[in-house]
Amino acid sequence: MICQRSFVNRINAERLAQRVWELVQISSPTCREKQAAIVFRQMLSRAGAKTWLDNTIPDSPSVIGRLKGCRPGRTIQIAGHLDHIDIPHPAAKRNKKTISGRGAADMKNGLGGILEIISVLNESDCDFPGEILVTAYGLHEAPTGNSAGLLHLISSGVKGDAAIVCEGPDDAAAIAANGMAIWDVTITHKEPSSHELCSKANKTELLMAATKLVNTMAKKDKDLKARQGQHSLLAPESLFVGQLHYGDFYNRLSNKCTLQGTRRWHPDKRSNHIRDDFERMLNMVRPGKNITFTSSWTLIGDSYEISKDQPIVRSLRKAYKCVQGKNMPVIGHSSVTDTCRLVRQGGIPAVLCGFGTSTGHADYEYVEIAKMTRSAKVLLLTVLDYLNGSD
Repeated sequence: MICQRSFVNRINAERLAQRVWELVQISSPTCREKQAAIVFRQMLSRAGAKTWLDNTIPDSPSVIGRLKGCRPGRTIQIAGHLDHIDIPHPAAKRNKKTISGRGAADMKNGLGGILEIISVLNESDCDFPGEILVTAYGLHEAPTGNSAGLLHLISSGVKGDAAIVCEGPDDAAAIAANGMAIWDVTITHKEPSSHELCSKANKTELLMAATKLVNTMAKKDKDLKARQGQHSLLAPESLFVGQLHYGDFYNRLSNKCTLQGTRRWHPDKRSNHIRDDFERMLNMVRPGKNITFTSSWTLIGDSYEISKDQPIVRSLRKAYKCVQGKNMPVIGHSSVTDTCRLVRQGGIPAVLCGFGTSTGHADYEYVEIAKMTRSAKVLLLTVLDYLNGSD
């Protein structure tokens, strides 16, 4: 790639910041993204794309936009979620350097970047081959969100030949990620709760069963982390206990205990195999006839890995070097992002191109305008290099 300074210099930092500012002022907690979808579609249309609103999920519609180039070629998908976590945040603010507010860093900054790319290419008379497909959707943030919006688009055939999700790291190319699920276990005793002095001796079985299960999980976690041949780019697999609730009063023996945590795994395994292994572990621990175990499993995202030689990965790394003047490292990614669904369910290579997400989900969420501008340049050159590529 010859670094197209004339192209990247068309990125308008003020226009980008203004659009992000407008989006941040629209509340769009998971499951209630309709207004944000309507506004984003309007902004995408004004930027130059032909747009549609998919109302299959009425309160969480998806936005679809297309910008066709002047000659045939590939389709690249630029994707992002409209929702943010439903946690209170101080009122949105903007100054010369930053924009703050819930969703500023996760990921209305990326949505603003998408709008800027479409504007620049439309203003350049769509002088590129192929087509740009924009998809923006809700229901992303777990555990309330279940990715139904994106999964519906994928199942309907709305996808590109490759995809860029505009969140995550802005200084590395993530080509692999651990899968993650939330597990819940409830342990119950057949007898009702009672005063500690009026209880049968075997009522302590419940607490002993919970203790045995936690110890078994701790051993499993230790074994996972000690396995030979761990993935070179990813953190070890894990089984984590995040919550344990037993009892409701100081002198009562409870008849119920609940546990919750996470299980993370590497790309050589699939979620159904991991869940089967979890159930086998529970069966090994299950105690006598007085105690009952029930469990549930919420898949947040499956593991995945793509080759660093994929054209979309090469385009991202070349674009980064062009803008930043240094090589972009290849990494594994810890968080669950929509790349896992695009790779696993969509069957296409997908990468992350972040716009400054380090404060996402924080008490004070903000994004730097200068960082967004640099990321927009990387995104623009990635799109152009991929569409113009001969691979």
